[in-house]
Amino acid sequence: MKIFSRVVIFLIFLLLIFFCVLEDALSSSALQDLQNDCARIEQLSLEKDNLRDIGLTLAVDTLEYNWTANESNLCYLVNHKSIQEVGVEISKLKVYQSENDVKEFKASLEAVKFYAHSYRHFMGANLHNVI
Repeated sequence: MKIFSRVVIFLIFLLLIFFCVLEDALSSSALQDLQNDCARIEQLSLEKDNLRDIGLTLAVDTLEYNWTANESNLCYLVNHKSIQEVGVEISKLKVYQSENDVKEFKASLEAVKFYAHSYRHFMGANLHNVI
């Protein structure tokens, strides 16, 4: 009986490790995609004077699409209220782009980049998140 309980505890431990690694991989991938999309938009916005450029519009639409797809997966791992700010900022980004408001557009883009950077600290497997 002792052997069986030790095996079960060991299997539970392995299962926990698997889920921690899976969570870390999914969240890191989603946040890296978000940062890459932001970097692309930032580069395109520096090259263009008009925010209504088709290349920039497609990049913002890609950012929104990728975040929507990744957000649905991240909602299983973290509280949705913790990550909804990115979606709000992306919506603002689209509005500022349609209004051609460069200052506010760049401010929203910086906010999205800030959220992506700060989320890396509370998502994923680390000792602080376990305690």
